[in-house]
Amino acid sequence: MLIHSADVAETIKESAKFGIKSKIESIDFASIVKRVSEVVDTDSNGIEQAVRKSGNPVLYKVRSRFIGPKKMQVGNEQIEADKVFIVGGTRPSTPPIPGLKDTPYLDSTKALRLEKQPEHLVIIGGGYIAAELAHFYGALGTKVTILVRGNLMLNNEDEEIAQWFTGEFSKKHEILFNTEVEALSYQDNIFTIKLKGKEGKITADQLLVATGRTSNTDILDVKATGVEIDEKGYIKVNAYLETNVKGIWAFGDIIGILPFRHAANDQVGFAIRNAFTDKKVPFDPFAIGHAVFSSPQVGGVGKTEQELKKEGISYKVGKAELKDTGMGGALQQNGLAKVLVSEQDNILGCHIIGPNASILIHEAIVAMKANGKVEAITNSVYIHPALPEWLQRAFFDIG
Repeated sequence: MLIHSADVAETIKESAKFGIKSKIESIDFASIVKRVSEVVDTDSNGIEQAVRKSGNPVLYKVRSRFIGPKKMQVGNEQIEADKVFIVGGTRPSTPPIPGLKDTPYLDSTKALRLEKQPEHLVIIGGGYIAAELAHFYGALGTKVTILVRGNLMLNNEDEEIAQWFTGEFSKKHEILFNTEVEALSYQDNIFTIKLKGKEGKITADQLLVATGRTSNTDILDVKATGVEIDEKGYIKVNAYLETNVKGIWAFGDIIGILPFRHAANDQVGFAIRNAFTDKKVPFDPFAIGHAVFSSPQVGGVGKTEQELKKEGISYKVGKAELKDTGMGGALQQNGLAKVLVSEQDNILGCHIIGPNASILIHEAIVAMKANGKVEAITNSVYIHPALPEWLQRAFFDIG
């Protein structure tokens, strides 16, 4: 909801390309955040009240922790159950930067509730949270400086897509690559940031730390259950979302597999079915996609090219640029659609950067879930000059 405001602002700024002269008179940042917060809070409160009125399930709105295999300390009360679902999620991680904990820095949660628009925002991190929030603040007029440890933004994406995104994003924001923070301080409402191996310092009125997420297994004392946890703190589960302790299941971000809201929504059905019916069904992570709601947008599903190379899987590639399509000319935007397929023409992965990538990627998702074949796309008749023609051209380009 916040990012849509940024998209509108960017559209107005670029309207001259289409022969329309316009300008933004002012940005009411506080009202943008207030509107979104009110909608989210109303939704959340409505769900809470519905649960409380039902009486079953029972809601305990208090910090809790495990004190045994299926036993929890909940405030002053102890509760037990035969079946347990651990769905504790993750939280923003805090890097060990000297001085950081003594400052009022923003994490990805606080950055969504800021009431005053920053003049200059420094973001530590180069992942999807950094990309989305840089777009939100930057499009509304905040100067944004991004500090990235490596040489690419979105380095978990297909490398070619990440390179493309990095190039486009660098035109809009100041990005310092191969950069680490040595120390920082906060005084008189200003952050002062010292970079490793570099002269001078960066100052800003806001700092966002977006360096990843940490599992909440430690806060919940999951180890007290006997459930196995991996080296990163995520709960280990089998294909049925079962832990090694009988009667305990886990899903969502806390298992570290496809940490997306839609993936958790899918997993809950499998967990409940496997816990309460005689016929167990394995959770299938195949063809669960994702999107980055930045500018440009990114959508992806399946394997990346670097993953296929690492796994030694033979593959073919098809690509198409948006500028070579009718809709590309109308939008006056470019982008890249890329598909990776097996020698038998099974779709292994698809990656898109450009307008509406979050929508277009569903074409590939549906095809992969249906029969998984290239022909699902190439045998279809696409409406001209609609945007999906762009993706179809990538499939026609497969060598």
